[in-house]
Amino acid sequence: MKIRYILTILSLMVVGLGAQDNTAANKAAGIDSSQESQSIIETEKQIDEAIFKLNEKLTRHTVLFKMKVRTLPFRTVLYKGKASADGMKCDIAVDQEAKDNNCLHLEVYDFIKSEDGKSERNLGPKNKQIILFYEGTNNDDTDPRKEAPRNLTRAKSRIYQYDFQIEDKTMSEIVDQGPNTQPDHNDKMELFYQHDDYPLYGTPETPSEKGVGKYLLSNVENTKSNPIRNNFKRDFYKKHIDYFDKLFTKIFDYNDRDGNKNYKKNVEVLKNSLKY
Repeated sequence: MKIRYILTILSLMVVGLGAQDNTAANKAAGIDSSQESQSIIETEKQIDEAIFKLNEKLTRHTVLFKMKVRTLPFRTVLYKGKASADGMKCDIAVDQEAKDNNCLHLEVYDFIKSEDGKSERNLGPKNKQIILFYEGTNNDDTDPRKEAPRNLTRAKSRIYQYDFQIEDKTMSEIVDQGPNTQPDHNDKMELFYQHDDYPLYGTPETPSEKGVGKYLLSNVENTKSNPIRNNFKRDFYKKHIDYFDKLFTKIFDYNDRDGNKNYKKNVEVLKNSLKY
């Protein structure tokens, strides 16, 4: 009973500290304290835990570094390389299986209104991508299946579309600077929003124009009337990470099965040789 009592007190203290952090952030943003909600805090905590688990799954895709990737899903691009000097791009490597490759770039492209069967009209491009940057280097084993998971130093996502008909171009970017640190790390997540090339890439948001340019997720309101941060995480980011995690897995499985096809093909060739 004593242990249960102590654990209850500790859990209440943790929730209390989370509430204090949320209150401090809301005060800094000039948000009315009456808009604060314990249920929103608890919901965000649950979503953060779910995203954290998905980020842990992303550490396993190091198996692709040594795999010769010859098969990809439709309209998908994957390449391996090294982090650029600023650590924000994955520079494609000449040797796609090099030991010192430390990033994976995965992109899915499509066309405006393709969901309405209008791809052939060339109404404009749209694409979504994620770049995973890993710690350390690959091990010495040539078998990709034996490549150990490695922590991520950064995960960068970008969503882009350009509608030619109405000349409307948007680009959104999310940079997670601590995907494997702890579930709650709003202060390590940077967002950038650009509309028709405004503002210039990387320009911080201004007090007079919130949400345009680069800003921290911790600055985004999360209150009763505007649970924007929770909506972003639940309705987009968690699903986005899950989508790409499954796509990385599918690519590995596709190419792993190709190996079995090669074995089978060789067996057929050998069997055919018995006919002469």
